[in-house]
Amino acid sequence: MKWYKIFTPELKELIDSKNLKGLSLILRELHPADIADIIRELEPTERVITLRVLNKTTIAEVFSLLDPDEEEEMLGYFTERRAKAILQEMSPDDRTQLLDELPASVVKRLLNLFPVEEREEANILLNYPPDSAGRVMTTEYVDLKTEITVSEALEHIRKTGPDRETIYTCYAINEKRVLCGVVSLRDIILAEPDQKISQIMNENVYKVNTTDDQEEAAKAIQKYDFLSLPVVDSENRLVGIITVDDILDIVEEEATEDFHKMAAIQLPEERYFRAGYFKQLSGRVVWLFVLVLAATISGKVLQKYSLALSSIIALAYFIPMLMGAGGNIGSQSSTLVIRALATGELALKQWWQVLVREAVAGVVIGAALGTTAFFIAIFLLQNTMLGITVGISVATVVTVGNLAGAATPLIFSYFRLDPAIVSAPLITTIIDVTGIIIYFEIARRILSVPG
Repeated sequence: MKWYKIFTPELKELIDSKNLKGLSLILRELHPADIADIIRELEPTERVITLRVLNKTTIAEVFSLLDPDEEEEMLGYFTERRAKAILQEMSPDDRTQLLDELPASVVKRLLNLFPVEEREEANILLNYPPDSAGRVMTTEYVDLKTEITVSEALEHIRKTGPDRETIYTCYAINEKRVLCGVVSLRDIILAEPDQKISQIMNENVYKVNTTDDQEEAAKAIQKYDFLSLPVVDSENRLVGIITVDDILDIVEEEATEDFHKMAAIQLPEERYFRAGYFKQLSGRVVWLFVLVLAATISGKVLQKYSLALSSIIALAYFIPMLMGAGGNIGSQSSTLVIRALATGELALKQWWQVLVREAVAGVVIGAALGTTAFFIAIFLLQNTMLGITVGISVATVVTVGNLAGAATPLIFSYFRLDPAIVSAPLITTIIDVTGIIIYFEIARRILSVPG
């Protein structure tokens, strides 16, 4: 049992006895993430009471950790004044994420509570393309003019730092807000007080554009171990930053999306319990219909070789083995290639190396599985020629399946399609059809069965 489930009854007792002071003292010692876990275990009215004993900064932190549907429910219990205070205290990126998930009518009502300047900022962030760097950035960063001194920079950080997402990395800009360099807090502290920021800044800045895909930002932070990444507009003006905590959310979101695609589920953006039941079913059934229709091709192929099956019924015994081996190895190789493409370990220009590598792997694994299948057929049916047919078929199908599984994601990438769409069920269906054709064509030649 998780610790907060044990802790929750004590808080419920304090709420029931209206001991808000005791409740406040206990919650004050807890991390916002732990408070969010506790709140999920409480009834709606208990959640409201719990939040009301916290200070506005902690409320905003806890609020940003809740799911959007939970946040929407909680907002319904607060007065407009209280809701406004919470939303204003939230960081711009967390607030944008919340507003992005809420119904348009609710968003409009909440935005009307904001001062004009903050409303315009929220609208700007919401108007960036979905899954773009601009959509997940925050505007709470420390910027320093290039011509100010180190002592002036420290004074500026002291004044503005409490309201910023991070102060450990600062960004140097000129009078037109063009990004000129980056300087760490460490460099500022260790520099001479009369040195200018332009003298200690690093001009080699890695940055992303507001319209770049958020996944590009995630890869950059992962590769270079940045704490934050600057976001610029089309004129290279600094407009925001993406911090490492936002990247963790992006990585989780992208991984979930890829998992769903590879499992042939069209619900990458939904959490399990948040997705409506029928919406979840529709997201799964679309691909399943496609796969069922594709599987009918296997039936047609079997129909074509019905004479071969009727002449040697034993051929049918090994069809499941053949289809399973080819489909499984195809799924394995496609998963490896898709993952390598996603992490940047593999570039599309290396396609020839990939195909050679996987062809060799397919031959080696195919030889091992084909030999095993040969002895299994001999043991079960005491028919040497049938064993040879099955062994060669398994070896061939495994080799072809491994090569096809590796090649298909590369083809999708070449046409700028998401390789994750090449789901394991789709690869399996393709290999099934190919495997049956290979099997019966080999049987037709070795066993002299009718085609």
